[in-house]
Amino acid sequence: MTNNFSTDKNLTKTANASTDGIVFNIQHYCIHDGPGIRTGVFLKGCPLRCLWCANPESQCTHPQVFWEARKCTHCGACTSICPQHALSLTQDAVQINLGACTGCGSCTKVCPTKARTMAGKRMTVDEVMKEVLEDSLFYGSDGGMTVSGGEPTMQPAFTLALLKAARAANITTAIETCGYGSWASFEALAPYCNTFLYDVKLVNPEKHLHYTKKENTRILSNLRGIAEHFPNCDIWIRTPIIPGANDSTDDILALRDLASSIPSCSQVHLLPYHNLGEGKRAQLGDPNAFFAVVPSAEHMEQLRDLLRSGNFEVR
Repeated sequence: MTNNFSTDKNLTKTANASTDGIVFNIQHYCIHDGPGIRTGVFLKGCPLRCLWCANPESQCTHPQVFWEARKCTHCGACTSICPQHALSLTQDAVQINLGACTGCGSCTKVCPTKARTMAGKRMTVDEVMKEVLEDSLFYGSDGGMTVSGGEPTMQPAFTLALLKAARAANITTAIETCGYGSWASFEALAPYCNTFLYDVKLVNPEKHLHYTKKENTRILSNLRGIAEHFPNCDIWIRTPIIPGANDSTDDILALRDLASSIPSCSQVHLLPYHNLGEGKRAQLGDPNAFFAVVPSAEHMEQLRDLLRSGNFEVR
């Protein structure tokens, strides 16, 4: 184990209901983000740069501007108001200089057709919990709140305050994480988390670095640390299946062996890649597409068969 298992006291001290953070979505009636019916709170900021990212608006920590071409009338109001002069009007589109845009949102306020909107806004814990509590009637005994992202450990004090507020309201909690955070953050969050939805993109370290731009040593170390020090936290390992990237027999057998080595891993989820994130990239001013092949149902079932010898449920 390479982690230093020390508690971050400053993190705990700063967690309270007045803490605020950057939220890019609150999704209601989620049924795939943890046990039961849940409210998903999606935070901005992610340390990974997965080439297949379905939520590219989650990667940056600051608010960003979405532009929907189909709604744009090319009126030029946004180009005139931009204080950074990051926008220019052409015959077919409004071009954006991503390096100059600060995400101030001035253009969104003057857009008459709402073609320009903000991805991400600052919210307090109380503001988030007001929406979460509105869903509490549907939670039952196992539903609750899931803090996702992006990566929740990029905003550790805010995430901790959210978990504490949910627990105080007798709401069960879950965290969806890529695992690439400090151990101090996970050690502070785990006592207030019922379920970890732990994303393992790739077990192979070289391939992980190639496709996500980060090594997975810290990710796997944190996973083992949670299992060792917080055995009551249920762990669901989740892997997006990207044809040509992580769907080989070796990749899946390595995932099986990893999950089998984690005593508190009760489920492994194989998530078929979808290309919905490509449209979002275009809205953010980045039209680059990286993957086009969506795995077939037959291929997903073949991969599932490879995992069935493990001591966990496969979905």
